[in-house]
Formats: sequence, structure tokens, C-alpha cells
Amino acid sequence: MTSKLYKQINPQASMRLWVYFCIVLMTLLQVFFTETVYSHQVLFSQPWRLWTGHWVHLSVWHWVLNVAALALLPEIFLRASWKFFLVLWIALPPLLSLALWFSLPQLSLYAGLSGVLHGIYLAMALRAICGGERAERRIGWVVLLGLLAKVSYEAYRGMSQTAELIGAPVILQAHQFGAALGLVICLLAWFVSYVHLKIT
Repeated sequence: MTSKLYKQINPQASMRLWVYFCIVLMTLLQVFFTETVYSHQVLFSQPWRLWTGHWVHLSVWHWVLNVAALALLPEIFLRASWKFFLVLWIALPPLLSLALWFSLPQLSLYAGLSGVLHGIYLAMALRAICGGERAERRIGWVVLLGLLAKVSYEAYRGMSQTAELIGAPVILQAHQFGAALGLVICLLAWFVSYVHLKIT
């Protein structure tokens, strides 16, 4: 009985633990904003910015919006793998930084988790759709379709309502790149799992 209960609550509890740890990390890094923000000019001479540029924010509202979206992850994806979350948390920031560096050389500074969040939500929605129970699959579809609708709307309108709230322009390409990279990482994870099963 205890083992069954543990299996039910452990995935969500583990996800919450890691998500809260990431929130604390982002909050602490905010103190060192100048040394951690994404900067096109010094990105490769100070490579930690490949990660930290996405973990610091431009304003309190910017931080609040992204932290709220991050904190909702374990409440939406109840059986999500914390290991997969950590893979996304570590892999998405540098990949997104490189995408921004090559595609937007005019972008001198960038901060915020929204691009990474788009990748995390898309990847976790796909995992829920393909590997979860019926309720999880439904939630996965809702999140996936909502995310695609949001990204498509932003691409069509070329603007985001969030800009007024955070008091800074929103780099919509970061949302698009983040979602695309989330898809790539999810596909790679499936490929690795498939190869591992074939070998074993």
C-alpha cells in the first residue's frame, strides 16, 4: 500500500522539489544581473551567460510571470519525469542562446525564461500525449494546441501583449526557437530510448 502511494505522489513531489530549486536559483542570480544576462558581445568569452541569460529577468513582473508558469509545471503534468525536466532545463538555455546569437546578431542583450518555457511545455505536452494515461493525454493535447496557437498568433501579429506588462520588448523569435528546440530534444529522447530498448 505504501509503495503504491509512493509511486503515485513521488513524480509530482520530485518535480515540485526541482522546480522550486530552479526558482530559488533564478532569484539568487538576479542579484548578479549585469554579470549573468545574455550579451551578444561577450557570450563566448563568458560562456555561463549561455545558461544564466535565461534565468534572470528584466523586471519584477517579468520574473513573476515566468516563475508562475514554471511553478505550474508539476500541477499540470502530474506524472512528469523530473529527470526529463532537468534535461530540458540544462539543454534548452545554451541551445536557445546559440539560436539567438546566430539568427539575431543585432540583439545585444536578452533576459528571461519565456523561450525556455515554451520548449519545456511543448516537450512535456508531447511526452504526456504519447506516454500518459487518458487524462494526461487530454491535458497534453490542450497544452500543445494552446501553445501552438499562441506561437502562431504571435508570429502572425508580430507582437505580444506581455511587452506592456514587463516594460520591455518581447523577443518572439525566442518563443518560436524555444518551442522548436523542445520538439527536437523530445524527438532525441525518444530516439535514445528506442535505441536503448533495441540494444537491451
